Amino acid sequence: MQRPRELTDITACRAIFALLVFLYHVNLHVGFAGSLGWFAPVVTHGYLGVDGFFMLSGLILARVERDMVFSVQGVLRFWGKRLARIYPVHLAVIVLLALLLVAGLALGLTPRDPHRFGLVALLDNLLLIQAWGSLRHLAWNYPAWSISAEWAGYLLFPFILAGLVEMSTMVIGTFIPLCFMVLGFLSFLHGGLNQTYLDSLPRFFVEFIAGMTTAFIVPLWADEMPGRVFAAIGAAGAVLSVMFLHDALTVFWLGLMLAGFAFEADAERPAVIGGFAPLHRLGVLSYAIYMSFAPAELLTSQALRRLGLPAATHGLLYAAMMTAITIVLALALHQLVELPARRALTARLDPRRAEALADGSVPL
Repeated sequence: MQRPRELTDITACRAIFALLVFLYHVNLHVGFAGSLGWFAPVVTHGYLGVDGFFMLSGLILARVERDMVFSVQGVLRFWGKRLARIYPVHLAVIVLLALLLVAGLALGLTPRDPHRFGLVALLDNLLLIQAWGSLRHLAWNYPAWSISAEWAGYLLFPFILAGLVEMSTMVIGTFIPLCFMVLGFLSFLHGGLNQTYLDSLPRFFVEFIAGMTTAFIVPLWADEMPGRVFAAIGAAGAVLSVMFLHDALTVFWLGLMLAGFAFEADAERPAVIGGFAPLHRLGVLSYAIYMSFAPAELLTSQALRRLGLPAATHGLLYAAMMTAITIVLALALHQLVELPARRALTARLDPRRAEALADGSVPL
């Protein structure tokens, strides 16, 4: 069957995952989760939105690039497209952080953790290798540790895909439960999945490969499977699991939710949550939103310090300011950096994709 140009439900999932991570970061400064009752674990474990992104990335890439040419030229073209997707916004945020740092120092303001802005950390961030074991602390554009992990996955993706293409469906099907067994072990070993930098790559690759194998399984049974039911069960299971503080099981249910939406898309059924315009729009902006956390946090923290208003006692103001700054920065990054860069760079590497971007269809 013909694949849709955009998986609108998956795009909406991007919004949900980005929102979870955003609430988690706000809570780190404000500590508002304690007043949310039964909903508190959803916020305190909002970092699992990153795990959702990791699985989603493997699922979409294996679906879109299933027929990629396994040659030097084909692999280089793939790497170029992925770099064009992630790097311009990442670089723009680093430049913005550097400007804010210089401006703050000129005004007599120092960042909360000055060691975050060292030269070695800057080089690691520019090379996107900060999650490969070279750093052990959050630095510069700190949410980009996950983008660094993704970049490692992109570099190995053609070779993983080539191996999966040669395997039987039965063998590939065994990878999904195996991946979640390994994920459960990692969660047990580290006391959860909130692992960044040095410990992030095992977490990433297990979930990335789980997403890739899901992409191979979904087309085989899409017409027969009740995708909406799977998505609903996955969403409900994720909420219940996170309330019982079980990270690996939560990620499993998130994976089922994504698979359910993929079943619906491959069976060419109407979108489930992707038709809700605000959620879809946030999904389109999700990368820019995610990459805006660091400068938004820096601006908010410095502004409140300048006003003598501690975040701990002015939580509502802090949350409102960080939300507003994040949205404004995300819109600016998306319109002024992300879309122009993707259109310009992708036009050379993938003309068909460039046409999709030009008419507003942005699958990934």
